[in-house]
Amino acid sequence: MPQHIIGVDIGGTTVKLAVVRAGAATGEQILHTSTIDTRPQDPGEQTAARIGQAVKILAGAAKVERIDGVGVGCPGLVDNVHRLIVVSANLPGFKNLPLGDLLEKEIGAAVALQNDANAAALGEFEFGRAGKGCRNMVLLTLGTGVGGGVICDGKLLVGADNAAAELGHVKVEFGPAAFPCGCGHKGCIEAYAGMGGIARTARAVLADAPSTTLSPNEITTKVITQSAAAGDRSALKILHRTGEYLGRAIASFVEIFNPEKVILAGGASRATPYLLPGIHQAMVENCSFAATRDRAKVQATAIPDDINVLGAAAVFLHR
Repeated sequence: MPQHIIGVDIGGTTVKLAVVRAGAATGEQILHTSTIDTRPQDPGEQTAARIGQAVKILAGAAKVERIDGVGVGCPGLVDNVHRLIVVSANLPGFKNLPLGDLLEKEIGAAVALQNDANAAALGEFEFGRAGKGCRNMVLLTLGTGVGGGVICDGKLLVGADNAAAELGHVKVEFGPAAFPCGCGHKGCIEAYAGMGGIARTARAVLADAPSTTLSPNEITTKVITQSAAAGDRSALKILHRTGEYLGRAIASFVEIFNPEKVILAGGASRATPYLLPGIHQAMVENCSFAATRDRAKVQATAIPDDINVLGAAAVFLHR
């Protein structure tokens, strides 16, 4: 029998919500969606109340017989057992916030809570075509920063504090030349494959080889990808170099987790065809064993726009 779950993806600027129908017979289907502004400077209790109201409005608009539960994905350090947001860098009002209890009281339905990158991994595992049938998988989210989640033997890897798989902070460069990361350290993959790192690489490449389609003052991953698709050599070089850094990190993930697949999600995952040459080059250079390297297929998610709300729904399914 299908279940109807509301997935709630809390971002730094927008909260996205979706009613998701899930079940072995029906697969998944997003029945209805909505968004509200996060307003991150608001007190957490106030934001939780607004999210609760948005959930109730969405449930009514979807006109389903019942809502079985609510799953929430939120950035930051999340205590999924006690359903607390311990700390979230972009949501200062959420510190030590009992979000699960607040939402449950507001909504009157069971609530499950998880870190947003872990939620995305569950979303790919439960609903994605790339992750279908894959019991050992690494998912990387490429956006403003870099996040990730790991599925081992069909289960989400969480660690002692639900803080395992901080994949964006795996080191890919060392020494004085390593660039600083927002975490306060240097050389993290986020510093090279996050939006700021890609823009820095772009400016360096364009300083040596000016492009007819790219301007150093107007650089986004989307624009770089479009230029690469048009055959722009500078754009291809930017994404190849970014891919090399990603490949160094992925080589470490292959050694540690022995995944069947490494799946790229987030806005920058649309650049995957142009990242792959650099990724594969770095994997060949850095993986110790050809057998485990070659079985780890790197590919983009097929659900880039929906993976976060589907992931939030999957949090409830895997609570």
